[in-house]
Amino acid sequence: MSIEWNDTFIVGIDELDQQHRSIVEHFTTFSQAVQDGSGKEILAEMAAFLADYAQLHFVTEERYMQMYDYPRIEEQRREHEDFTRDARELRNRIDEEGASRELAVALTGKMVRWVIQHIRNHDRAMAIYVKERMAASK
Repeated sequence: MSIEWNDTFIVGIDELDQQHRSIVEHFTTFSQAVQDGSGKEILAEMAAFLADYAQLHFVTEERYMQMYDYPRIEEQRREHEDFTRDARELRNRIDEEGASRELAVALTGKMVRWVIQHIRNHDRAMAIYVKERMAASK
């Protein structure tokens, strides 16, 4: 499964959009590598990026949610925890089993679907709420 940045990922909060773009672009590069047969070589690098960058990104999102009293913050946190757990499990599998094409394909499928669905649904809904609260507080 491949992914490319497009306007459907824009949530309208610049800081989040920049982070989302970085995540999507990393997946684009990784997906292309998997299609070209070289995904196995960069799998550990991608898993490390996901674990580290996702943590930074989730902290940023949750800061906005807390600042503007987003009512579905706990649901978002659970989503973030699930993704973080999956990324950590993938990293552990790579450490234990070594990088493989099977793991590379699993990463592109499961994680790409999660990123697409999460940004377009959960993050967009959160951003609409936050932007309304930001405008009301001006």
